[in-house]
Amino acid sequence: MGERDILERIGCAVVVLPTWDEGAAIEAARDADAVICPPHLSRRFIESLERCRIIACSSMGMDGVHGIDVATEKGIVLSHVPDVFADEVAMHTVTLLLTAARRIVASAAWVAAGNWGKPGARPPHEHIHRVVGETLGLIGFGNVGRRVAQRMRGFDMTVLAHDPFVSAEVLREHGARPATLGQVLQDADFVCLMAPLNAQTRHMLAAREFRLMKREAILVNTARGELVAESALIAALQTGAILGAALDVTEREPIDPDNPLLALPNVVVTPHMSSLSAPASVERRLRPAHEVAAVLTGHRPRAVWNRAVLERLALR
Repeated sequence: MGERDILERIGCAVVVLPTWDEGAAIEAARDADAVICPPHLSRRFIESLERCRIIACSSMGMDGVHGIDVATEKGIVLSHVPDVFADEVAMHTVTLLLTAARRIVASAAWVAAGNWGKPGARPPHEHIHRVVGETLGLIGFGNVGRRVAQRMRGFDMTVLAHDPFVSAEVLREHGARPATLGQVLQDADFVCLMAPLNAQTRHMLAAREFRLMKREAILVNTARGELVAESALIAALQTGAILGAALDVTEREPIDPDNPLLALPNVVVTPHMSSLSAPASVERRLRPAHEVAAVLTGHRPRAVWNRAVLERLALR
């Protein structure tokens, strides 16, 4: 069953726009009861909706949606899919961490360049982490952070976690020690960013924070590129303030081919792919339709970004 089948079963007439043009989208959606769209909406678009009850996005974060307050005032539910690909992102985080810790990319490039067996050619084997028994620092402890902690405990790692919205009791229940941001940065051998992007977290890691980290530390970011002040990260990597970085996200995407990060041997960059898998892609496509069907039949959806709107709606 596809998303059209799900919606037509509850009596919806489905209008599909072949491309996202805001003007055309406003005209098509003005009288719509529900909208399924990417998580990149302007305040103008939300203000134009006259009878919409739910906007369903197939994303984990909603930092690209502007006018959330307007949606709440209008009684429009903003739904997202925070759990659909949490396992994929967690596995990609672990994969990047191990790849950087073991210098896999640099070593493979060294072999591909014909250096293995060449007299005097030294492999890039300096500062390879043991991983087992080391300290993992998680900044953010939601669906993904908890899954990363679970997987890395198999390496007998000490897990530190900082999340001001998660209680110390919940952190301990998932095998993590509560820590301040400063403690995570100072004590962790691997710092993994798991936080959402908002006004408070944008550039939460900048020059000052990199100075707190161990010189042997590796930064892993599979959340949002703008959590990091990229110029400060580049400087920290170039000067040896930290050992390396493994990134699935960057400040500007796609990354500029001339970005210094791509020329550094102690950096691994993947193309914002951590959420990908065949099963997750199917669920990611169907879930917004299920959320729309729930709201239009008077039921509460599984995930709501603007939870304050629920106080105004009588959803079962």
